[in-house]
Amino acid sequence: MLAALGSGEPGVVAALLSVSAWALFLAHEPLLVLLGRRGERLQVEQRPRAMVRLAALVLVGVVLGVAALALASSEVRSAVVLPVILGAAFGATLALGQERSLVGEGLAALALAAVSSPVAIAAGLTPGAAARAWCVWALGFGALLVPVRSIGARRREGSSLWTRVFPVLLALATALALLRTGFGLGHLLALGPLLAAAAWFAIAPPMPGLLPRVGWTVVVAGLLTAASLILVTRCSVR
Repeated sequence: MLAALGSGEPGVVAALLSVSAWALFLAHEPLLVLLGRRGERLQVEQRPRAMVRLAALVLVGVVLGVAALALASSEVRSAVVLPVILGAAFGATLALGQERSLVGEGLAALALAAVSSPVAIAAGLTPGAAARAWCVWALGFGALLVPVRSIGARRREGSSLWTRVFPVLLALATALALLRTGFGLGHLLALGPLLAAAAWFAIAPPMPGLLPRVGWTVVVAGLLTAASLILVTRCSVR
């Protein structure tokens, strides 16, 4: 989201879309509490608070989202379709209790990253530039997914080196193939920090006790990718 906003000149529509997306994202937690995914005790004790918070966040998200779409161009409206479809697919995994499966986490990563596309277009980027930026995030998060999931104690024992490395190689090969379709060298370099983190986790998986360090590594890699995307996009516009 920061990369999308920083790459262009955000106005009212981009701001409304951003706040709407964040509100709907934050609604995920009280929903999990109400569904009992955070434990039976929290489901009982925090039910009234979770219901109020869920209703407020959904209301803010929907109202601001509708207002943004009413003011948005046709290109922004078209770009909203992708995150809506991916979000609905993730919602299905949530309803089935599979949100922590490989498919569920993959859909969540793709959906959250896809929200940046309409925001970027609303901020003045072309649909092509927004799509290429989303590809960077999609490939980066996709490469990270399996290696990070393999850090858990049980998964660590059952995952082979090839299983962990394959998504990283696949993401790199896809990015190289996209170079012929307008995906520039700058985008490939922007993808670098996420791929480097994924390769590290795949080749030398940290112990489960080092998960906080893993999380901060992903955060730093994401910030470097975001900064690179902003630079690449602004340079290409100039």
